[in-house]
Amino acid sequence: MASSSLSTRILKAMGMFGGMQVAVIALSVVRNKFVAVWLGPVGVALNAIFISTQDLIGAAVGLNLRTSGVRELSACAPAERARVAGALLRMGLALSAAGAVLTALLSPLLSELSMGTAGCWWWFALLGIGVGASIRCDADIAALQAAGQLGSIARVTLASAALITVVAVPLYYFLRLQAVLPVYLLMSVSFAVWARRERRRRCIAPERTRLREAVRLARPMLRLGMYLTLAAVAERLGSYIFIVYMNREASAGDLGIYQAGFTMTSSYIGIIFTAITTEYYPRLASVSASALRTRAYVGQEFRIAAWVLTVVVVLFIAADELIVRVLYSKGFLAMLPFISIAICGVMFRAFSFCTAFVILARGDGRTFVVTESLGVLAGLVLKIAGFRWMGFAGLGVAYVAEQAIYAAIVWAVYRRRYRLPAPRGVFGLLWGSTATGAAALALKVLLGWWAPLLLLPAVVPAAWRHIMTNKRQGAVVKK
Repeated sequence: MASSSLSTRILKAMGMFGGMQVAVIALSVVRNKFVAVWLGPVGVALNAIFISTQDLIGAAVGLNLRTSGVRELSACAPAERARVAGALLRMGLALSAAGAVLTALLSPLLSELSMGTAGCWWWFALLGIGVGASIRCDADIAALQAAGQLGSIARVTLASAALITVVAVPLYYFLRLQAVLPVYLLMSVSFAVWARRERRRRCIAPERTRLREAVRLARPMLRLGMYLTLAAVAERLGSYIFIVYMNREASAGDLGIYQAGFTMTSSYIGIIFTAITTEYYPRLASVSASALRTRAYVGQEFRIAAWVLTVVVVLFIAADELIVRVLYSKGFLAMLPFISIAICGVMFRAFSFCTAFVILARGDGRTFVVTESLGVLAGLVLKIAGFRWMGFAGLGVAYVAEQAIYAAIVWAVYRRRYRLPAPRGVFGLLWGSTATGAAALALKVLLGWWAPLLLLPAVVPAAWRHIMTNKRQGAVVKK
């Protein structure tokens, strides 16, 4: 495929999902603003507990059908796609029911671990509805993603966000903290309903099979899914342990501030990574046997992501206080040391993100478990040490170090295990972009919030020039 075609597809996906995510974030700004004003940091902390609990159980039971299903549907022959899709959806339905039941059974234990009392067990029993809906939704989204229906995925996300915002605001006003769980459940269910609707409209009709045949067809994705589940459980467990640590050792307000800051540096900046995941992964899985095309795809994806992120990081550092005031409230300004430092680590995250998908594209589940577990362990130790040492600033340093360590681990696998050639120019860009973020932070500390903007006259034209150069390249890389 021509390099220009690759760049066009990447930029188109970034534009589509970037626009969708901006709209979703704008809607979430409305919700978060009301949560911050009406519910305060305690409301944010309660929401974080529900999210981490659902993520942990969903990852354990759902066998990561979205990731493994995309790989199998992308790699299988066109004639087999309807049968594999049928098996995927059958497994999604079975696992969603199992997730809901397991959450209800574990609700007293989850309440005791998370809240310090078993008296809130019914909150976690109801959370099983969200767990089941999210697992079922993953199967539908996997079918849409493998079919290249990126617009449908964007519509599902945007429609669900719009619906939940319209309903959430009055619920927060009248019910206050009691509204956190109903809003979260409504979000999960609405997303699942819209995903099923789009999948039935846009994808080929799945071939219905008996359960035994569905299990046989789904065996490769279930095997990979089990490894992915172990990796996801390790990640969620690390997040859960740190949230419980913060909830017990710090105040509920500190936990809410940390969660809000983590959302800003991960979820909001994750617009770029959403585009990478949705557009890049199915394409990479289809050519994973070719070392040359793998190198071309990894390098092309990282170069465009890095140049876009460089501009975003400079703007974010300059406007971080304004962003916090707009998205949350004055009470959340304590997160500024955390987010200002942590944002400098997103280049390492972009590099590891693009490279780690090679492991998934090759179906190497065991290696993925090892790399993810090492990264989670390093991150957990660094975050606890960073918070005890320097508070929120220490959490920012820990985030940068965690991303750098994980990037080094993934790169070692890429080069040593798979013996793949290094994409051209990625390390120079990686260090140059990271240095630009560090310079922007230093300028802000020394001169004021406006000083990072002095870098934009050099950064923006360079980013535009390199992206356009990539688009004009016409070299064809064959399998």
